[in-house]
Amino acid sequence: MDKKIFGEIPLKSWRWLGVNEIKSSESVEEKNFEISDGETQKFSEINLSAGNIARKIKISVGKGAKVEFISADLGLGDYSADVEIDLRGDDSSADFDAVYFGNGERKLDFNYVIRQHGQKTSAKMRVRGALKDKSDKIFRGTLDFQRGSKGSTGKELEEVIILSSGTRNRSVPLMLAAEDDVDGHHAVSIGRLDEEKIFYLMSRGLDKAESEKLIVEAAFNPVLDKISDEKLREEIINTLQRRLER
Repeated sequence: MDKKIFGEIPLKSWRWLGVNEIKSSESVEEKNFEISDGETQKFSEINLSAGNIARKIKISVGKGAKVEFISADLGLGDYSADVEIDLRGDDSSADFDAVYFGNGERKLDFNYVIRQHGQKTSAKMRVRGALKDKSDKIFRGTLDFQRGSKGSTGKELEEVIILSSGTRNRSVPLMLAAEDDVDGHHAVSIGRLDEEKIFYLMSRGLDKAESEKLIVEAAFNPVLDKISDEKLREEIINTLQRRLER
């Protein structure tokens, strides 16, 4: 089956960065949701599949409404996720939390976009991940302040833990603003495990592998704790532990 580029950064001039090159099959799972004025909805998108997965999700949020979105990718195959949230109503908000784990030769492609249309909207995007072996990951995270979004705020952060020298990581946090009265922040933290933390844990009786596993789990827990399904949360944690031991 022919493959096509799945998610792209919304600026053609940035193609030279090589962040639009991961391709996914034409078999894409598409979902569309609309949150009415004043409502609050929570979504959880979990991938534990052994096969290749491509998902495209669009969410429209009304006036005074709130969306909480949680994503956890610990599958074995290639994974592509395109999530677009439109804060169309005034005083609407989006809380977006995601974790991912790449190992083997997995290819991961994340395109997350929050567009802020209404006045006094609030967007928070927090993404945490760990990469090992020869995994290849692209993250594109966009906060897009549209014209008319006066008084809106947005924060975006991705934290990446590199566990092996053979990984490939590309992170592109992007903030667009067509309105002047907005407050936006974005940042990326990429690095290997803190040697001081590892030394401290090893001084308490853990070996290096156990220390690394504990640090990665601690980074993921703030997101996993938000998954209300206890059995599903336990399954994700057990999957992460097994993958870290390989």
